[in-house]
Amino acid sequence: MKRVMVSAAIVASLFTGGAPLAAQPLGAWSAPAFWRGAPSNVWDRIGFLERRIDNGIRDGSLSRSEGWRVQRELRNIRDDATRARRRGGGRIRPAEEARLQARLDNLSRQIRWLRRSW
Repeated sequence: MKRVMVSAAIVASLFTGGAPLAAQPLGAWSAPAFWRGAPSNVWDRIGFLERRIDNGIRDGSLSRSEGWRVQRELRNIRDDATRARRRGGGRIRPAEEARLQARLDNLSRQIRWLRRSW
């Protein structure tokens, strides 16, 4: 029973950022505060992901072939965004932006998975 209690405490501390559960203020986490400062614009996100990929290749958390593969996908997304902006007369239409954002979300998850799998 003691082993189970210690294991539960360790798991709880991992999910609360290392602080004891009692030390976490109730309702302190909020999505807007967490994402504040993160790029939300399609073009800003493309630049942000490009830097993540470059950093991953530089620090060795992404192999060159993995880096090239995700760079190619990012280039495809950038090209699609450019075409969407041309079709929209200089702006990306909301439906097209939602589709591009979903692709960027997917690529971001893929990069995170690749960088943590080593």
